[in-house]
Amino acid sequence: MIIKIECEIIGDFTITDNCQVKYHPYEIEIQFNETDQKFYISILKKITDYSSFLPKLEIAENGEKIIKFPSRAFLNKEIELLQHIESFGALDKEIYNIEWNKLSIEWIPETEKEEKEIAIKKHSYSLSFNNKKPVINEEWLFNTIIHKRRLTHLILPLSFFRIGLKFYKSFQYQESFLNFYLMLEGIFGNNKFKNEHIKSEFRKSEILRKAIRQLLEQLKNSDLKHYEWFSEMCNKYNKKASVDGAIHIIVEQRGNLSHFSNTNPDKHKNPFKDKDFDSLAFITLMICKYVSIDLRLEPFKSSAANNGSYEKQ
Repeated sequence: MIIKIECEIIGDFTITDNCQVKYHPYEIEIQFNETDQKFYISILKKITDYSSFLPKLEIAENGEKIIKFPSRAFLNKEIELLQHIESFGALDKEIYNIEWNKLSIEWIPETEKEEKEIAIKKHSYSLSFNNKKPVINEEWLFNTIIHKRRLTHLILPLSFFRIGLKFYKSFQYQESFLNFYLMLEGIFGNNKFKNEHIKSEFRKSEILRKAIRQLLEQLKNSDLKHYEWFSEMCNKYNKKASVDGAIHIIVEQRGNLSHFSNTNPDKHKNPFKDKDFDSLAFITLMICKYVSIDLRLEPFKSSAANNGSYEKQ
């Protein structure tokens, strides 16, 4: 049985006609697909003891036939090889990205017996968001433009949210978190940058504290996965699962992810460990959304208060 994994390779490069090498036990090839005009890298490996790596046809309790796929963990060595090519390819050949998070796997039989054992020949392992897409309409566009003068001060901070959201939707959770953090730092940090100083500034903001309270209530009621991560992190830092605990985690994680250590890569930023920061990115994203509600209303509240004061006079 031969297993073939394949994924897109993105960058500013071209290839020779025969870009194929053998590296035991693999055959590695980079090709250009004329149909979709994209480059792909594939790894082929011959395996003899393959039964645990095959998709299995199973019968569910309701009698429905389902196909159970093996965990992607059995491809760890192949993914490490792709990551190796990606890192050195960036340095030598301007490879931007190898989409090893969105790979396909194909089981290629070599005998009739193997052919009969395969429930499905090809499967894609990919990450995706299934959210319903928001609709842009005339009302939103008009209301956004009409209030521009009062909300100009938020354009730059929200640009960091925009960049963070783009990274989040690409599952680059560390980069997304750092940009969400920059939005909060710019609005509530009061030009303080050392950890303890900025924690103090964050704690002073009622808008930020209110947003964190709203988030924690949401997590407890409907998102236990992220709340469990938050609780575990609070225990790790000897903090209560509270507003102050959230502020402590966010600032400390910003410090960790602003550095890299080759001797201790798990503590600091590691581009190959993005999935470990899913909850951190989600929590910070939602805090940014909640603070934005009050930040957008604040100029109108101030205006109303001034008008009331003027009338009393």
